[in-house]
Amino acid sequence: MSWTEALTVVLVCWLLSGLGYAVFAALDEPGLAVAPLLGVGLVRWFWARHRVWPAAVAGAVAGLVVLFGAVDLLRPGRSRYVADALATGLGATAALVVFALACRVRVPAGDRNP
Repeated sequence: MSWTEALTVVLVCWLLSGLGYAVFAALDEPGLAVAPLLGVGLVRWFWARHRVWPAAVAGAVAGLVVLFGAVDLLRPGRSRYVADALATGLGATAALVVFALACRVRVPAGDRNP
């Protein structure tokens, strides 16, 4: 997995997180409803492009820890929607960084996807 692809996916995750929570804020619908949808999108991307299971597990664990840790830290000082959007973006970023690093460690250089 290239760093360009990882950066592109991270930027898409931040965009979808921000837009998704903006819509939920406009509808006054609280909850982490965007995070599971973003997770499903990441799983579909993984399944279609990169099937490095140890890296996927490491990324998922890191992403969930950061997501829920960030929610606990950010909600007291911000609105629920802003905190959830930031936490979701941070969780997706952590998941993809760990996934990319684990892919580089796990997969020999000649076997990486472009």
